[in-house]
Amino acid sequence: MFKFDPQWNYTQLQDSQLKWPHMLYQWLCIHLIELYILTKYKLRIKGKENKPKGFHSYVVACNHISSLDPPLVSLALNYQPISFLAKIELYEHFWMRLYNWGMSSIAVNRAKMDLSTVKSALKILKTGTWALGIFPEGTRAKEGEEKQAKRGVAFFACQAKVPILPIGIAQVERNGKKHMEVRVGKMIPCDGDMDSMAQKTEKAIAELVELAKTEP
Repeated sequence: MFKFDPQWNYTQLQDSQLKWPHMLYQWLCIHLIELYILTKYKLRIKGKENKPKGFHSYVVACNHISSLDPPLVSLALNYQPISFLAKIELYEHFWMRLYNWGMSSIAVNRAKMDLSTVKSALKILKTGTWALGIFPEGTRAKEGEEKQAKRGVAFFACQAKVPILPIGIAQVERNGKKHMEVRVGKMIPCDGDMDSMAQKTEKAIAELVELAKTEP
């Protein structure tokens, strides 16, 4: 059930990757990464009450500032099983392929999204327990750099008829100490209008990032 296939098609999610061994692997990895984060930063997460109780399927949309963002999102959502869309370049090396396979991530070709990626993303949202994690910016954004949210977030939400949960992350320095601030926003219901949902998501993330930067 937890046997890595070296011939695995990175853009295609295997049924076995939605089973409990992968959920346990995620949980263990997030715990270990949390220990690392706490040695480097003072971590503060606000808005956890906006996440529904238990495990549910929805789209998580967050800004992207570092490689720590996926585990930070998982921590903010109380270890909700999440399958993140990850750029295909992250699968170039064996150990990263193994890690991403264990984390049930889905590879994305940013030049042209494969049909298998789309099918895998929708498969995640049909489980009723797994969430789909997307960074609308597509790549890590430099501090202060603004980018429009891509319609992909709204596309998957509308196709699966699930809501979007916006999250904002900021790294700030206060009193000589590095802080990692995470803010979880309120669910954006699926209204069937992709443009409207994309705009609402973009606005929500921007407001949450600003809160994360300035909230005392």
